Amino acid sequence: MSRPTANGPAAILLSLVWDVGLSLGAYFVAKWLGADDYVALLAGSVVALLRVIWVALRSRKFDVFATVMVGVFGIGLLLSVLTGDAKFMLAKESLVTGAAGLAFVISCFVGKPLIYHAALRMREGKPEEIAEFEQKWADLPGFRRNFRIMSAVWGAGLLADAVGRIPVIYSLSTDAAVTASSAMLIAVMVLLSVWNGWFVKRIQARTA
Repeated sequence: MSRPTANGPAAILLSLVWDVGLSLGAYFVAKWLGADDYVALLAGSVVALLRVIWVALRSRKFDVFATVMVGVFGIGLLLSVLTGDAKFMLAKESLVTGAAGLAFVISCFVGKPLIYHAALRMREGKPEEIAEFEQKWADLPGFRRNFRIMSAVWGAGLLADAVGRIPVIYSLSTDAAVTASSAMLIAVMVLLSVWNGWFVKRIQARTA
């Protein structure tokens, strides 16, 4: 039975909602305390970076994906500090999303898809299920293909979101751009999750 799990994408969605929520909350709290746009965005970026590091440390696995995200956040944060441009700092968030999308796409061709790793993490502490999952990966081409399809779709969706948010950011005021940019990312994540659920159910119906 080559059925992928829905837990991986759901876990990714929940994680990114936390990422967006914490960063957005830090921005508006800083604004409420009287900070200007640049300082408020800097606070949101620092909170987002700290969350990426905390998640990696909590899972005790600082993998390639986490390394890429920390690197992108770090470089973007450094460039933002050097330029002092609030809009550039906001646009950097699209760079992070784009890097994530690119990582999803590349993982379809190098190693194992990121969706597969996310699904595998949901089985931590369950060695029997992990062994069964790994066996399916080794033995079932359809199992591998399904995860590659899911990772490719997620990657394409995140890349499209990253590109689409740039003109929005530079055409609105900073406050409006922060809200619109976050809303766009959440909307894309919800659509991708809905698609993923439909895809999994379709596979299950075919293999039932």
